[in-house]
Amino acid sequence: MHRRRCALAPISAGLLTALARPAFSQAANTSSSTAPRREAPAICAAACLANWQDRLSDPSRAPTMSTLIKEEFEQYRLAAIGYYEKNRKASKDEADRNIDGHVKPILAQFIAMDKTGTPEACIDKCPQPEERN
Repeated sequence: MHRRRCALAPISAGLLTALARPAFSQAANTSSSTAPRREAPAICAAACLANWQDRLSDPSRAPTMSTLIKEEFEQYRLAAIGYYEKNRKASKDEADRNIDGHVKPILAQFIAMDKTGTPEACIDKCPQPEERN
């Protein structure tokens, strides 16, 4: 994953949710210390997925870059699922449904933001997805 090679400063879940307003406006109003750990990777997953989907037909994007972005989305998604499973003591299926349901509503918002370059700025600030337990 190319993010692991980058020296990016971690971003708090509170700041990520602020970037994703209004879809996560309720979460943005909570402090980053009380926001669920799954929030940041779920938002990062949505931003990566928007970045990937919105540029599928871009002739200037190399297929390998598209593949890396799709893999990055999946890593953030799996990290969020892992946090959900652990924190809620939920099944894999429940966590999968919850995180996908959490990502889906903001995907269109990130695609709209993509036209201004905002998702890439958000993605650049995403923390590394931690390995699942």
